[in-house]
Amino acid sequence: MTIGEQIQTLRIQSRFTQERLAEILEVSRQSVSKWELGQAVPELDKIIKMADIFEVSTDTLLLRDATDKAENDNPLHLACIYLVVKNFERSVAFYEKFFCISVGDRCRSGNKFVSFDVGGQNISLMNEENIGGHCTLPHSPYKFVQNYWVDDLEREHQRVKALKIGKVTEIFEVYPTYHYFHLFDPDCNVIEITGGYVPDNKFCQSCGMEMNNESDFGRNTEGQICRDYCKYCYSGGSFTSECTLSQMIDMCIPFEIECGDCKTEEEARNKLKAMLPLLKRWKVE
Repeated sequence: MTIGEQIQTLRIQSRFTQERLAEILEVSRQSVSKWELGQAVPELDKIIKMADIFEVSTDTLLLRDATDKAENDNPLHLACIYLVVKNFERSVAFYEKFFCISVGDRCRSGNKFVSFDVGGQNISLMNEENIGGHCTLPHSPYKFVQNYWVDDLEREHQRVKALKIGKVTEIFEVYPTYHYFHLFDPDCNVIEITGGYVPDNKFCQSCGMEMNNESDFGRNTEGQICRDYCKYCYSGGSFTSECTLSQMIDMCIPFEIECGDCKTEEEARNKLKAMLPLLKRWKVE
């Protein structure tokens, strides 16, 4: 077991999300993700602080434990349970009394979320007014969210879609270090899955346009970035127009000629006929 794997194991056992551990250590969530993926090693002061947080010796973090068990085939780790609330401060006071636990420290923003450790399970109250809507759909009556963490978000996204057990959203970005997708159960309850993800797509998976700036990307229903499609093809959580692959090729030909990539209509059509069928939107056709 590597240092990163040991950090991940201890974090999950302690019922911390990557975001929560990052808050405590005063680092970015991306740093925690890189440690766990073996892409970086934490500094000594962070190792000492994690040993204190997880109540283990530094040797436990740095060395392999002979009692390690075989790795679970299930890639999902239950990170926490979100309860999305409307009246945040009133709800915090209510659950402090109910759980007989006082909230010690809060997230940096102070009024975004608080967490309770109840019988070893992390339960978080999320302020509906301050989370950008990423936990639930607008106007949804469902405010109970299961949050899971995986090593490879893209791979898990493909696995869950292949199960065909419920509606699955695309992978969305809350901010550069936090990506997620949603799976909805038969009652439309939200299962939020987050994890390691490095978006490398720079081309719209509908029209092939190169996307170099944040303003080039499409947006979901909550206004968050969807890195698969450009703003001209995708807006508000859906495609801006329902068209066939052939119609999309016809629409893109003038732009290929205008930008100078192709000199004639025939050249542009041949290029698009070779490229567009490989893009995500058209692979199913």
